[in-house]
Amino acid sequence: MAQQFDAIHRALRYVERDHHSLQLAPSLPKLMQLLILEQFDAPINYFPNFLSKQEADWLFTQSQRLTWQQNQITMLGKVMPVPRLETIYGDSGCDYLYSHSVLLQPKPWTEWLLWLKEKIETTTQHRYHITVGNRYRSGRDSISWHSDDEPTMGKEPAISSVSLGATRRFSLKSRQDSSIQHFDLEHGSLLLMRPGCQSTHLHQVPKSTKVTGERINWTFRPHINGKS
Repeated sequence: MAQQFDAIHRALRYVERDHHSLQLAPSLPKLMQLLILEQFDAPINYFPNFLSKQEADWLFTQSQRLTWQQNQITMLGKVMPVPRLETIYGDSGCDYLYSHSVLLQPKPWTEWLLWLKEKIETTTQHRYHITVGNRYRSGRDSISWHSDDEPTMGKEPAISSVSLGATRRFSLKSRQDSSIQHFDLEHGSLLLMRPGCQSTHLHQVPKSTKVTGERINWTFRPHINGKS
């Protein structure tokens, strides 16, 4: 325990932090990043090498070949395009409505998405029934602060997100004190938002002028109408 504390203390020298935010420096070793997440009790688990490069490259190519669409969302009484492309796959009857205006109806699982789902379920020990795909074509695409608390996912859902393609910043904000933590999600990584995270935190993928490449992420979610 003392050795772990010393390692965290040394790692914190590489972290830029004030009372509003904590940011993991890009050069910080992955082991130190994981120790810091534990130290600050972030309600997430991060698996930076969840997929091999070969697996991640292949899944990225398969994802790009799918049909994607830009949906319309209603915010503050105005209808506007969602700033990214979306798709959904999953169990029959597991429609997904978010922001009271965007309805996603799942297509049947592909073989490779089922393979990915089973791999995630084995790692996280959580069961999933749908996966929502978000395609960020460049740093101009984004998703604003929100929590995934739609009632169709049940109470306190665990949500797993696989990242493919360009590295993008993921921000997590506490509802209690508005403190913000930033994480760079890499190609082939898995982020698990544990049960309770949606109640205590908001999250976003902000716009970035530094990112020119495309990122696709698959968020695996439970559903009350899903197969057992």
